[in-house]
Amino acid sequence: MINLPRRPTLQQRPPLGSLSLTQAQPRKSQSLSLVSLFRSLSLVLAVLAAVLAVTAVITGSALADNGPLKIALFQQQLTNGAPQVVADALALEAEQNPTSPHIQYNAGVAAYAAHRWEDALVAFDRVETLGHRGLAQLARFQRGNAEYQLGVESKAANLDETVSRWRAALEAYQTILKEQPNDLRSTENDAFVRGKLLDLLLEEARKAADQANQPAKTPAQRIPDLRNAHEKYSDAHQLSPNHSEAQKGEAETKDRLAEALKQEGLRNVQHPLSLKASRREPRLPEVDASKLEQGISQLEESQQLRPGDPQVDEALKKAKDRLADAKVKQAETFLALEEQIPITKEKLALLRMAREQIDHALEQSPQHQEAQRTGEEIDRRMAQVHEDEGDFQEQQAAFSQPEQQAMQLSQALDHFQQASELRPNQPQLQAKQEKAQQKLAQTLDKLADKLMQSPAGQEPTEAKAARLEGAEQALNELQAIQPSDRTSQRAEQVGKELDGLRQMLADKSKEPSESPGQGDPKNGAQPIPAPPQWMTPPLDGPPRINQPGNKGQAPKSAGRNIRDY
Repeated sequence: MINLPRRPTLQQRPPLGSLSLTQAQPRKSQSLSLVSLFRSLSLVLAVLAAVLAVTAVITGSALADNGPLKIALFQQQLTNGAPQVVADALALEAEQNPTSPHIQYNAGVAAYAAHRWEDALVAFDRVETLGHRGLAQLARFQRGNAEYQLGVESKAANLDETVSRWRAALEAYQTILKEQPNDLRSTENDAFVRGKLLDLLLEEARKAADQANQPAKTPAQRIPDLRNAHEKYSDAHQLSPNHSEAQKGEAETKDRLAEALKQEGLRNVQHPLSLKASRREPRLPEVDASKLEQGISQLEESQQLRPGDPQVDEALKKAKDRLADAKVKQAETFLALEEQIPITKEKLALLRMAREQIDHALEQSPQHQEAQRTGEEIDRRMAQVHEDEGDFQEQQAAFSQPEQQAMQLSQALDHFQQASELRPNQPQLQAKQEKAQQKLAQTLDKLADKLMQSPAGQEPTEAKAARLEGAEQALNELQAIQPSDRTSQRAEQVGKELDGLRQMLADKSKEPSESPGQGDPKNGAQPIPAPPQWMTPPLDGPPRINQPGNKGQAPKSAGRNIRDY
């Protein structure tokens, strides 16, 4: 049985100036209220049908102009079968009084009576959010009832939603019982919904198991049915730990699912490998190992469900070694192609693809010697490419202007850092990194001094702000790779001046334009200058003033944008 409402009872507003909340309590001579108890579901349905059959609708406004709610009239309308009228009126009142727990609760009661279950849930959730202890418990109980009703409605079309709704109902009842273990209504409703959910889960589990028993089905076709049956039996067992059918069904479907996965997995790991076009680069051939990977996944699941099967253990090891072999061959293909490509960006992209294949191979077989050897060769080649590109950028910087020079040296430093990470035992890489870092620091120092100096003649405010932003950024980068008090002080000085300029520009933008063409290049105004070229990445990190790292060592993030090919 479930304690569902027959005649909802609305909550009166507390009297003006009172901090306590009042609750309308029905006398025994009155008709059943929302908080009254039903003793059987059949009675619930019969009474609700009788309510809906009432054709005479009580009319008249239950909302006095600028006055209190006429709760008595609302209650009369609910009692005489006009819940839609009450629901509409209280929904409007709830929108106008979102912080009143009484009105929100009453709106939920009316929505429930009108079979507007979703609206009822929203209203009851609001009551709980508002934190009124007495009404919150009532709202939680009614929320459980509304969740159950929504589950009933969805049963014909969506069983998963029904299961989810009924679980939510049980959660609401259990929350009440944790605080009030002797609450009779919640105890009865919990037992009723729990029984309904258990019956539903067992019924669906039997259907899925029967589907899996059809003789014409292959192991691959049985797997979804057996998995569904096993999940339903497991849920039923969790819901009722001592239920014999749930226990037995869970064990049987678990064993049968493990066997079906074993058979299908053994078949898939024997599937021959083939070549296909890569999704990322159609010109590059790629080994198609999808069936092999599917078989490995199936054997792993079978192993988890039924540990200790020697045939599964042996087949799984061989399949993983076979997949690792395929990944290594794919990596070797990418490695061979890299030597034919002249562009650094494409060389690194191909080498990273090869590295991914080796990582996948080692995931399958950590001790795979060929994968380890090929991985070391890939790292060596990537380090060499980074070193060569770092040398090139450093050489080009010698013939560039300060802005371009800063960007090229930053990229060179980044390449040397990445090469050092790949080949940490190569002393020449560490030396090149330190040399590039020192050159970059000198360039940034000179660039900052240059940008801090005002040009001859009158300089527009916008141009000055752009120039100082470049200086600030140069100083931030300098402080990151070579911290010093002098750099910090200059950055602070530039920052203060920039704040003043930005405030001036903000104030200026609020002023009405008195002369035509102001700010518009088409009408003769000077456009706001673009920031210097060197301000583009990689020197676009956030300010790092007063956050020095290890003195004399560039941070790992410096210029790292060029890694993202």
